[in-house]
Amino acid sequence: MPRDDLPPLYEQVRRRILSEIAEGHLTEGGFLPPEPQLAERYSVSRITLRRALGDLAAEGVLIRQQGRGTLVAPRKLQQSISLSGFADTVEGMGHRAGHIVLSRDDAPAPFPGLMGLAPERPVRFDRLLELDGKPMTLEALWFDAARFPRAVGPVERGGSFFAALRECHGVTPGGAERLIDVGFATRDEAAALHVASTQPLYRIEKTVLGAGGEALAFSRLTTPCHLVTLRLGS
Repeated sequence: MPRDDLPPLYEQVRRRILSEIAEGHLTEGGFLPPEPQLAERYSVSRITLRRALGDLAAEGVLIRQQGRGTLVAPRKLQQSISLSGFADTVEGMGHRAGHIVLSRDDAPAPFPGLMGLAPERPVRFDRLLELDGKPMTLEALWFDAARFPRAVGPVERGGSFFAALRECHGVTPGGAERLIDVGFATRDEAAALHVASTQPLYRIEKTVLGAGGEALAFSRLTTPCHLVTLRLGS
């Protein structure tokens, strides 16, 4: 006869999965084995297994991606909304930043967020920002190549735009304005960021300002919500 003090089967499976994650047998960011294998592994029915997986997904421990499977959610990066650029922020936390240039456009559409500034020679870079070699953020970056000509080369070679401003032009941003929204991934975004089309994303539009309040650059940033917790300062 079953013992009355044992938790339900789905709860036992849930705890086993949590234990295997804690012990490193199921790795963060990795996919779980297919459901038939998991059901056999834990000696439960598919219905019981799905109840356990559903509970863990609701807790944010697992991410269920239609057509791809279920993965262990990576540990979220606590990212402050600050004046620091991507590289400065993540490298200051002990991580490795990467900037993969996807395209360059020397005749882009008008700057969408530069408060009426008409750049003499606008340039746009579309980049994939990586954290420890894994996709984290899609960025569309606009700035004036006539005003910051020595920043173009470092950015094109995969460097930090903020670092290029400081080191090549002696400019340090004095402020920023952001508009933050949440939406779902498009097909292209899902492919680039390795997420499902149902994955919620932060969509951030950022205007970088100089010490006098003038606009220096504009960027659109797209980041999966399961990777980052945004922290707002006072």
